[in-house]
Amino acid sequence: MFTTNRYADLLPFRYDVINTRPKDRTPIQPVSEGSVLPLFHLHREDFLVPLSFLSPEGSYIVGSELLNQPLVLAFFSVHWNDYGPKFLQQLEDLYADIQVMGGQLLVVTGDRKEDLKGLQVKFPLAYDKDYRIAKSAGIYAETDPLWARLSGFEENAPLPAVYVLGQSQRIGWSFTDRLFDQQIPRRELLTAVYTTGQAQALSRAIA
Repeated sequence: MFTTNRYADLLPFRYDVINTRPKDRTPIQPVSEGSVLPLFHLHREDFLVPLSFLSPEGSYIVGSELLNQPLVLAFFSVHWNDYGPKFLQQLEDLYADIQVMGGQLLVVTGDRKEDLKGLQVKFPLAYDKDYRIAKSAGIYAETDPLWARLSGFEENAPLPAVYVLGQSQRIGWSFTDRLFDQQIPRRELLTAVYTTGQAQALSRAIA
């Protein structure tokens, strides 16, 4: 005999499958200009493309060691679909000019190393284990996954972000693209690298 409630026993199971959003919905909070990015360090094996000055004897590098010159810290993910390759191309186009302005580019990613093997990049690229650096920058959180905020994404990933760091990990300039519809402001970034470098030089001259 059939009843109108013949699927009632399946409803709780169906709800569990559909409701995959985290119960804790604490949103991401990207750090911005003027903030201090917490100190981080990277191990030698974390580098897919090493820094040119990385000593063969050293086992890891502390983030503060990168700040003798302005550091342009950028975040990348292969899970950004078509946006990802375009973002990498922008960084490629900026790499030489960042160096001319006295800066150093470092790109970090929390993606699995096997997912990154096909990348052909010239700039330093490092693995951000467990998204530690991205979390400290406030652009990644398990409680606010990318796929829950924007359609078209299947994996959680950090926001596209670029920071110019000066002494003491202080952020002199920041760029985040919450809607994945912007380009990195080239002139603003290069100006920030230059002015941060000038401030560092002045500070060393006074000390």
